[in-house]
Amino acid sequence: MMIQLGLLNGQVLQRLRNQTANATVHGTSEASGEIQATIRQNGKALKGWSRRTVGFAARGKFTAKLTGIPVGGPYEIQLSVADRELSRGVRPSRAKSGDASRHGGSVTVHGIWVGDVWLLAGQSNMQGCGNLRTAPKPHPLVHAMYMDDHWGVAKEPIHFPPNSPDPVHYESSGKSPLPKKVRDKLLQAAVKGVGPGVFFGREMVKRSGGVPQGLMCTAHGGTSMEQWAPAKKSLDGHSLYGSMLRTWRKTGEQPIAGVLWYQGESDCNEVAAPLYTGRMKKLVAAMRRDFKQPNLPFLLVQIGKVFGTGWNATCWNSVQDQQVQLKKLIRHYDVVAAIDLPLDDIIHIGTGGCERLGARLARLADRMALGNRKELPAPELVSISTKPTKALKDLCAIPITLKFKNVMGGLRAEGSPTGFTIVNDKNEDLRAVYKTTIRRNVVELETLLANTNEDLHLTYGFGTAPYVNITDARDMAIPAFRSRISEQTLALSPFVNRWLISNIQPATMPLHKRPLPKPHDRLQLTKQEFELPFVDQHPVWSGKNGQANFFSEISLAEPMKLNLRVGYDGPIKVWIGNKAVFVDPNGTNPASPDQEITPINLAKGRHRIAVAMDLNEGLAWGFFLRFDRSGIRKKQLLSGKYEVPVCSL
Repeated sequence: MMIQLGLLNGQVLQRLRNQTANATVHGTSEASGEIQATIRQNGKALKGWSRRTVGFAARGKFTAKLTGIPVGGPYEIQLSVADRELSRGVRPSRAKSGDASRHGGSVTVHGIWVGDVWLLAGQSNMQGCGNLRTAPKPHPLVHAMYMDDHWGVAKEPIHFPPNSPDPVHYESSGKSPLPKKVRDKLLQAAVKGVGPGVFFGREMVKRSGGVPQGLMCTAHGGTSMEQWAPAKKSLDGHSLYGSMLRTWRKTGEQPIAGVLWYQGESDCNEVAAPLYTGRMKKLVAAMRRDFKQPNLPFLLVQIGKVFGTGWNATCWNSVQDQQVQLKKLIRHYDVVAAIDLPLDDIIHIGTGGCERLGARLARLADRMALGNRKELPAPELVSISTKPTKALKDLCAIPITLKFKNVMGGLRAEGSPTGFTIVNDKNEDLRAVYKTTIRRNVVELETLLANTNEDLHLTYGFGTAPYVNITDARDMAIPAFRSRISEQTLALSPFVNRWLISNIQPATMPLHKRPLPKPHDRLQLTKQEFELPFVDQHPVWSGKNGQANFFSEISLAEPMKLNLRVGYDGPIKVWIGNKAVFVDPNGTNPASPDQEITPINLAKGRHRIAVAMDLNEGLAWGFFLRFDRSGIRKKQLLSGKYEVPVCSL
């Protein structure tokens, strides 16, 4: 007899709800008759498992169905044809440890376990690239189905693609697999290879009360969603999806407890990133259909960070955000954050990070697959709100309050909590968040937010290599995300950035009593254009007293109802044309855009602007100045087809 599918030496079978497993075994047999099964543990037959009839052999083939194998192991399972072996009292010879033995009309499989089986898939961070010198010790109850289809105690590296019989895993190095001696040398010389799988298995043994754990290894580094496409399964071992299915079928199409997926880095480009959500939905649906488990738990690791240049940060953050948003589109799906974990190279989670990641995955698996409702799902953003208080408004600050759910023991951070940024529609960091406070499941941000003619987004983990450090008490990190906090509501002009600037003048009278200044030679005017919105004079004014004058000009294509918007950090007075339109003799630090808004009406044409500021004993630095136009309808605003004042100096 010979087994072709259904039982492999060392295999972990998936337990069912009744805490037993089933196995359907196919093979060849020269003998014909009833198939009987005997299951032994430590040399003794299990109760009810001595010569139990489980199938039939005929015409050179046999099928056996074993039901009710109890959780635990290791078991020795002997299948025999009754009229060729057991009826004659012939006992099969024992094989060497780890090998199936065959003797005439019988076959014996060794080291069978019953527990939970997990499929590991994705790219390099699931394959494992952590330093092997700090690899976890093997656990006797954590087993792996290695990529050469044999089962054994899980010892890193558990993924080694060159050992796979499927061309998709070795064809990058040639059209035929490498010789075994070469592969063995490569494996022995490996210095990288630790992933989250073994750590996950060890944690699940604890959480399940000692139930054996099996890891099916199918990940391959550097692979994209297109390469994992279910549509390519007809290519069998020439496709990643086809190879994954073949591996699963080799186990006899055993059910599995869940999928651990870590992939996405290869999709962070302008072509693939917009397609990520659709491709992931198709992948999950196909796996659930092909594995015949419509509610198969799917646990995804959100991609973390990468150092170096050449990466598309916009696409990177887009894929991260899509991975989180998929929770709204896919049932029995959750996301583990990895954005805060340490690396062992520029892109791969290090061994220490893999240990934490394995524990995080186990928490979600414990809830989703094992039904432990004491364990919460991953932390998730619930709401974002902005409610300015008078105290903060006086400081030109706008608070943002974020509420999270599924937070155990409150949020926390080592050192100052960090990681939040505000970006505009050009994906530029506005450097607006200056304070972050944590209160249980609430994060409060104080921001220097100004009105803008762009959409604004709050992000956590902005860019490709951010520093973030917020977790809950069980070390579950909040994921990277992007959420709109404001949309374009104002027809704003650019900041006036070209000025004629005077030298420092004596303060002969209080600023609010000063008449309109006029350009003349004694002011020693210097023309200056500012790249930033702030008209910064700190290098000139620091430690000095007096007053300074500024002159510019704006041009209007048509009559306009406007709001003058100024921000300043010292006493200031503003004239447009010959009319004083704004004065604050008590202006002081800090300066922020749009602190004060004054309505004005201006005719078509050019209009001179004059600004006088008191240096306030060297404490003043400068000012912001721009306009917004009233009466623009939202449709016109969104179209961008409207005129605003422009600097014409």
